[in-house]
Amino acid sequence: MNKSRVALKSTQRGATLVIALLLMVMIALYGIPAAMNSIQNERMTGNTRQRDLAFQFAEHALNGADTWIVSKTAAYMEKLAPASTTCPSGNADPKTDDWVLIDGQCHSNNVAYWQAFNWEGTNVRTATMIGALPNGGDAVTRYIVERMPDVTYCDGKVLTGGTCTGVTAIKHYYRITARGVGQDSNAVVILQTMYEFTK
Repeated sequence: MNKSRVALKSTQRGATLVIALLLMVMIALYGIPAAMNSIQNERMTGNTRQRDLAFQFAEHALNGADTWIVSKTAAYMEKLAPASTTCPSGNADPKTDDWVLIDGQCHSNNVAYWQAFNWEGTNVRTATMIGALPNGGDAVTRYIVERMPDVTYCDGKVLTGGTCTGVTAIKHYYRITARGVGQDSNAVVILQTMYEFTK
């Protein structure tokens, strides 16, 4: 018995390959934005963590300043930074061995000033937090105290001119500025508070 073979015409045209490629493109179009979004979220989380660290360090410095200043008297603070009504040229502090500066009102109290401020100077109080950074490194916190103008009160109200016929009180004000830096040196937080001493 003779067997004959019939050659069938090929019907494959590569449709499976085209569909597979289209599916791959669709997956890529969906996956790439998802991956980029994930990377962006990770960066944002890292930035938030760095800012939180810087905030904690600035707060630590502010607490240190608080502990220091509340233990002092108005007379002691007066010796460190005598009151002044005129701004000296260049706002130079004559005492460079303490962290209490005079004439805090003589300069701008804005971001630009504090970014340009010499936080490595001798007038800056520093404290080291051993092993405070996530990698086990030490964090350095800094703060300064500035004498602000005195304010005279008459019967509990600010005396703007003339004489007081009631109870007079002179109040000394000191502004504390604290700076904290995260593990990334670009993460910087500056906090301020004001203290009042009654003479």
